[in-house]
Parts: sequence; structure tokens; C-alpha cells
Amino acid sequence: MAMARCLLLLAIVSLAAAEGGGNNSTDSAGQVRLSCGASAPATDSDGRAWEGDSTSKFLASTNAGVAARASYQDPPLPSSVPYVTARVFASSHTYTFLVSPGRVFLRLYFYPADYSNVTIQYPPSVPPHIAPEGVYASARSMGPYAQINLNYNLTWILPVDSGFYYLLRFHFCEVLYPITKVNQRSFFIYINNQTAQEQMDVIGRSGGIGVPVYTDYLVVTTGSGQTDMWVALHPDLSSRPEYFDAILNGLEVFKLQTYGSNNLAGANLPIPQKQPYQGEFKRKSAVAAAVGGAVAGGLLAVLIGCLCACGICRRGRKATSVVVCEPEAVPEQPAHHGLLSSTKSSALFKSGQT
Repeated sequence: MAMARCLLLLAIVSLAAAEGGGNNSTDSAGQVRLSCGASAPATDSDGRAWEGDSTSKFLASTNAGVAARASYQDPPLPSSVPYVTARVFASSHTYTFLVSPGRVFLRLYFYPADYSNVTIQYPPSVPPHIAPEGVYASARSMGPYAQINLNYNLTWILPVDSGFYYLLRFHFCEVLYPITKVNQRSFFIYINNQTAQEQMDVIGRSGGIGVPVYTDYLVVTTGSGQTDMWVALHPDLSSRPEYFDAILNGLEVFKLQTYGSNNLAGANLPIPQKQPYQGEFKRKSAVAAAVGGAVAGGLLAVLIGCLCACGICRRGRKATSVVVCEPEAVPEQPAHHGLLSSTKSSALFKSGQT
């Protein structure tokens, strides 16, 4: 469902001295009430009749825009007619009224809201079970400012387990006017800093506005532990599109088994160490200091006793057996020249488009 957040022309009413008697939109007082976006006559809460502009002679047949309906109605709104319908234009448009010379009072009605102006139509190549309408009816784009869009990527960072295959499914659907033609919006798709798709034109792939399309890519990760998978979009200017922008409606990531493995389990995350409270840390420091002092005092007493025994032996000049105490053999440890780990990398393959 496309969202048009702007003030739209909803109705033109009260054209005094309007000509065209006999028209349903003109009452006995010579007033014209036109409800934009409506396809049939309707009556408001005050009993006034309104003509839908879709069938009126006031709306030109060329560049007539698209009829839309507000997604909600505020309780304080006095009447749903003519506020909940609107007509969305991608460019300037003119309503023409024939009037007699003299003063004319013109009243415009506005209702700022989210308007639905696109119906999702699943093509044969995209069955409805691929994704619900809500996925294709909403989207995220870079924004309306071309110079800003050229200086950054629209990026998602997804934590995944290394050593597995991943199927990435991108869902696209243009739902916002004025993107209705080929080469109005074209962009790159990057996965892990590799180009997965150039000149991604949603209208060119789907065939029109409101028509879903999806593409699949296979990513192979190596190594162990967790890694981040980067997905980014950026405008592609090689085809000189009308707008420098990118869009994504939905993204699915499927974790797949590798060859020869029937396990989808990843490595266990390390358990974070509990940090002691400040008071506990002080108590542990005091205990450590007391223990250290006691050990140091004991070593000093032993050293003094050894020196005294050595002096007594020298004075007595007694021949005794000499016991040489050797330290226990310690196995040789390999030298460490830094941490070595397997390198996490990815290879990107496009598996085709449905």
C-alpha cells in the first residue's frame, strides 16, 4: 500500500455563478461540489451532494493521476465525504470550470493522511505464498535528496554463523508514485562488499507499479564462529535514471546445510564473565594483600633459617652428603607469534530469478 504523505487536492466546492445547469454537481444555488478520487456521487453529513471527479467533465482525461483513499479516518473528522478520497498527481494538473464573469468563491478541502493508491497484483511468476501483501505494500528507500543518496549506502548488517550456505531472497515492489516507468530508479545490490546485481530496475523486472518481484542469491561463508553479513544498496547511474535512489520491500535469509553435513547448529556464544561489584572487588583486593603479606613473611623466615643453617654447617665443618635439588622437568612450550584463526570469507553466486 503506497503511502503519500502530502496535502492532496480533495475537493473543489462552491463555485458561485457556475454554469452547466442540469449537472448533478450543481445545485439550485449554482454551487459545484467535486469530490476528488471518488468514482460515484455521494452525500456528506450535512446532506450536500458531491460528484466524483472520475466521471465528471471537469477532470481532463490525459494525465489524470491516480485515485486514492485514506487509510484511516480521524474521529473528529466531520464527514468522510469528501475527505477520505483523493487524487494523486505525479505532475501538474488542471481542473477546468466554465463560469460567468464576476466573483467566484473557491474552497479547497485538504486532509493530510496516508493514502492507498496501489493495489498489489501478484503475477504468475510470483505466487501469493511467496510473501504476504504487507511485505510488498511497504518499503524502505534512501530518500528524496539525490546528492545525499550518492554519498552513502542503504545498509543492513545481519549476524550469521560462519561455515554455512545462505539463501538471500530480496522482495521488491514499486508502490509509490511517480515511479511507474522503466529507468526511473536503478541501483546496485551489494552482499559482503561484492556486487550481486547491477542496474536493478524494479519496474523493468516486474512490469509495472504494484507488481511484486523477487530475486535469490546464494552466499557461501567459511570459517567458524559468528560473522556479519552486509547487505547494501546504492544508486546505479550507468543508465542515467530519473531518480538517484534505491528501494527494498523485504529480505529473507535462509540458513542451508553444507555438503556432507546434516547439522544447522552454530558455535556456542562465549559466556560473558561476571564483573565483580566495587565492594566485592575491594574485599578481594584486601584478602589478596593479606595473603601476599603472609606468604612474603613466610618466605623471609625460611630464607633467614637457611642462612643460619648454612653458617652453622660452615663452622662445624662436618662432611655430609650434598643433596642437589633440581626443578621438575617442564615440557617445552611452543612459541606464540600471535593468534592464528581461519579467515572468514564469502563467495557470492546468483541462483536466478523467479
